[in-house]
Amino acid sequence: MITDQKTQNRLHADTGTELFSIRQRKEAVTRMLDILKETPEYLQVMNHIPAYAMDDDTSEWWNSEESENFMNSLLEVMESYTPDGYRFGPKSGTADLYGYWESKTGRTTLFHLLFSLESGYEWGKGLSHEKTDAFYKEIKEKFNEEGFDTDETGCISQVMYLVKGKTRLYVHPMEISGYCETPHIPQITAILKKGGRTFRLVKDTIAEEVYSFTDEEEMEYYRARYGTCIHRNILDAFNNRRAGKEDILSMMASRINVATTSHLHGIGYDSPAYRFVHEAYDRLVNNGKLKENIRKTGCCNIIMAISNTNAI
Repeated sequence: MITDQKTQNRLHADTGTELFSIRQRKEAVTRMLDILKETPEYLQVMNHIPAYAMDDDTSEWWNSEESENFMNSLLEVMESYTPDGYRFGPKSGTADLYGYWESKTGRTTLFHLLFSLESGYEWGKGLSHEKTDAFYKEIKEKFNEEGFDTDETGCISQVMYLVKGKTRLYVHPMEISGYCETPHIPQITAILKKGGRTFRLVKDTIAEEVYSFTDEEEMEYYRARYGTCIHRNILDAFNNRRAGKEDILSMMASRINVATTSHLHGIGYDSPAYRFVHEAYDRLVNNGKLKENIRKTGCCNIIMAISNTNAI
């Protein structure tokens, strides 16, 4: 049982478990209604499903646009009840098994999606100009109808992105890929599963989870999570290792670094994780708790630092 801390509404579900698969629409909808049965939202939607469809798994209503929109609206309600420290969405490594999963950053998670398409495009041969134009036109029409904007650039070759909120997907005749907010996943999947005149969906996968932080939000995350221990950790690192300043700071930054849409692969001197660690190091030097000295190795000068125990 999950109790919402703000409203005290109760959800008949547990965290960390697979609640339903969105590939089974009737099962997903009925399960969500059961989970939400003690919430005010349930009273607003309880009679939305036709009686004949409730009793018939094979009813055409379950394949209709109305049922698709209804499922998406329930997913949004479920997402709104996400407990602190969790995210609502697909289980890691899947695109359809939904639940409330533990997360360091809660609802700020984005999913890296990859939808493989069959459009007649071949490596080395490509697609004719007419078929390429028809493909992009159809994709644009289908997603515009569902509230997505399209960002188009390119003079020689066409480049298109599907945009909605923090969702941003790159469109190519062989695939649609990019970062997606949880509520948009079933909507995008449903559009592509229907196929069209110029394409059909071959496979959908979730490659990884990342965080949708801006650089400043990422810095705030590190301050909140490591602010009380970072100075002691730096002092311990310089006490226990005979390595240069940059080696130690880079190692520490790599340990706390989280993948975001801006900084996917490792760290650099401009990444928030490295800047956070370096700022803490600078404070220790300025306060006299670390003492720097320069060691000459060949043609290079390496900055070393040692703990000034008298200053602690």
